[in-house]
Parts: sequence; C-alpha cells; structure tokens
Amino acid sequence: MVPDYSRRALLRKAFYAAAASGLAPVLAACNSSSSSSSSNTGATPTSGASSGAPELNIPLGRLAGISDLGSPDPFTQIAVPAGFAIRAIATSQLPVQTPAASAPMSSYRWHSFPDGGACYTRPEGGWIYTSNAEVPQLPLGGCGAISFNAAGETEAAYPILTGTRQNCAGGKTPWNTWVSCEEVRDGLCFECDPYNESEGIAKPSLGLFPHEAIAVDPIHNVIYLTEDTGDGRFYRWFADPSDIQPDGRLAMENGTLQVLNIAGLEDGGYETDDSALKQLRPVSWRDVIQPDKAQPDVRSEIESAGANPPGTVFDGGEGLWYYELAAGDIPAGGHTATRGVIFFTTKGDNRVWALDIENDLLELIFDNSQIEPDFGDVDNLTVSPWGDVIVAEDPPQAPSSRIMVVLPNQQARPLVEVFHPGSEITGPAFSPDGSRLYFSSQRRNGTGETYELRLPDALLL
Repeated sequence: MVPDYSRRALLRKAFYAAAASGLAPVLAACNSSSSSSSSNTGATPTSGASSGAPELNIPLGRLAGISDLGSPDPFTQIAVPAGFAIRAIATSQLPVQTPAASAPMSSYRWHSFPDGGACYTRPEGGWIYTSNAEVPQLPLGGCGAISFNAAGETEAAYPILTGTRQNCAGGKTPWNTWVSCEEVRDGLCFECDPYNESEGIAKPSLGLFPHEAIAVDPIHNVIYLTEDTGDGRFYRWFADPSDIQPDGRLAMENGTLQVLNIAGLEDGGYETDDSALKQLRPVSWRDVIQPDKAQPDVRSEIESAGANPPGTVFDGGEGLWYYELAAGDIPAGGHTATRGVIFFTTKGDNRVWALDIENDLLELIFDNSQIEPDFGDVDNLTVSPWGDVIVAEDPPQAPSSRIMVVLPNQQARPLVEVFHPGSEITGPAFSPDGSRLYFSSQRRNGTGETYELRLPDALLL
C-alpha cells in the first residue's frame, strides 16, 4: 500500500513558487547561521501484577476528559476547548518578536515550513522550543529555536542547524540535545545544541533513509527510528559499549541498526486488517543489510534479486515517542511488567502503535474507527507530562486539520482544530511544566506560522 504523496508535491510546489516570486533571498536569510523520555507523573498508576490482558494497560492522562471544541478564534482561525487560549508566536519569513523587557529585538527570521519540534528546560528558568525547517532544497533546511523566560515571554530566537534539506521531525535526547532528521532517500540525522546558536553534527550510524523521527530508550541505550515512505520499516539502533559515555550519553557513532518484524508478517509482510493488530503481537529484530547505504536502494536491489528485504512494512512512519510507565502489568505473552513504551504513527494507514520494549510486544491502539470524521494522515506525535498521547493531522485535502488526544482502544478526543485549508499541523511539544503546547500550521500564508496553546490552570494543579 503506497501512501498519497500529494502533500510533499504541494510543499515542493509552494517552495519553488515562493522562490520564483522573490522569496528565495529571504529563505536564505532565515537560515544564514522526533520522541524523549518522560516519567508518568500524572496518569493513574497500574498495579504491576500479571493481568494476562491481550492489550497493554496504558493509563489515561489529564486531557482525556477535555470538553468539546469551541468556535474558531477570529484572529488565528483555530478552535480550542473552553478555558484554553491560543496565540501566534512566530511567522515564517518574519523576525521572531521578543516582547520580554530585558530582551533585545531578535533578528532571526522564522524559518519556512516549520515541522517537528521539542521543548527544553533552561537552567536560568523558562524553556526553549526547537522547530525543524522542512524546506526540500539544499541548503535551506535546518532547525531554529525560540527561548522563553519563566513567565513564558519570548526572549531570543536563533538557528541551531543550517545547510540541510527537508528536515521533517526528529527527537529529544535524555541529555537535552535535539536530533533533526532529513526526510530524503539518503537522509541523515543531525545532533543539535538547542541552547546556543550552533550547527548540528551528522550521525550516519543511525542510517541513511527517509528519516521521520527518533526516540531514545535511556535504560537500554537504544534509539528507535521511523521511515517515512510507503514501503518503510521500523528501526532500532543499539549502541556499542564503546559508544556509551561515562555520563550515560550516547555518542551515536558506533552501533547496530536493526528492523522490526511482526510475527506472521516477517520480511515484507503487511496487514491490511486493522482489527487483526488490536491485540498484542510478538515482534523480533533483524540486522539491517548494508546499513551504510540508502535503505530504499538496498531494498530495491534485494527485491530485484528475487529476495525479500528484512522487516515488516510500515506504511509511512511518522511521529515517535518513548514513555516510561511508573508501574505496569504483565501483559498476555509477556514475561515482565510493562515499563518502557514506544508510541509511533504510520500515516499511510492512519495507525497509532504502542511497542512494549521489555516484552517485545506490539499493539495497534488507534485507527479511524475511533474518531469521527476520519483522521487524514496521522503525523507528529508527542506525550504530555501526564501520559496523554497527542497526535497531529496532515490531511491531504481538507479545510481543516486537528490535534487529537488518543485514548487507547477508545474514542479519541479533538484538542485543536486549525481552519487553514491546504496546511497541516506539525511540531506539537509541551513546555516542561505542561502549561503550554507549541505547534505549527506548516503552510499558513504560504510558508507557515507557529502557535502556543495555553492550558487551563485547573489542569496543572
């Protein structure tokens, strides 16, 4: 099953149209210089006993009971539930405004086509939001950052990666760096410093393929990765002992790259029936063949030779996040309590998955039978500080796009609806205290705008 790539064609068409109308110098000026670990602090804990359940026992977070969406805000054209507040914080092609009294005016022009992002705590108080630039032409991709003080006021904005192409999503590491991923045939991952204007460092050990996102399991020194193509695979990379630094940081220079196989769907298999995946399925892992080469090319060569490339097919891998349960049950087919869970999405079939790391068990926790109207291409994914699984929408042709709260094996709840025809929602990320959710409408007004959703104080108590 091959996903609809009309969105990518639209993005490229919009970029070249912008360049033809004289925006290319502005794009150059704005570039002139993925799934993070989180403890389960707000969700209802489970017992740690053996449940024998055919589904993972994933507690619900604080956003499970949000009210219905209100009318769209007249300025942003974004609908949110009662008690929530929305504002724009950056517009592509324009300097980022810095209203904090002590901050100088930023000269950094917010990048075009903002995509995946994450938030980081500042030692002096406040936080930082990073955002990729999914510009499809070298050297206009990269990543930018906005720094906020403790009051949530913008204080600075600056680039942390330039000279790359089509930086889609990525992931936050436990040692507080940002890994920005290129979504091209031989795409690379770049580790970036979100705290300073800087340049990222390429990490070819993480593989060459149309990267979407990464997430780090700090307990086992493993990095999980999604591939955004119709015949993509789901990957993990585990560090060689020499790659693990004394402080626990991974150098991401030396490790082994593998692909996941679902039992019964090994090496090129794909399940079209959502219901067949809604109970836990065992998985296994195989080493990637020729990991130093572009994986779409490797798969093509293997198929031309009459063989099956390793790994189950995941149709358009997208968002990815590592989440650690405070206490879990032992699921059916498992041998120990669920602890680390990897959530990820596949847009070609509108699926949200949960992988029990300890037990090598996989479950489909969302499909379009759980929301009305259907979700059009699940995309970026994050998890709130309280365990809510948050997924953004990339609808191919729709008058609006949404952010939803996934309630595993239950009806999902819309959190945001953006009435920007032809755009998509990207980069959802919570501030460290959970008081704000940042995201972008990637193609509003042609090249994008970034927003802050303020949560009600009652949710934070």
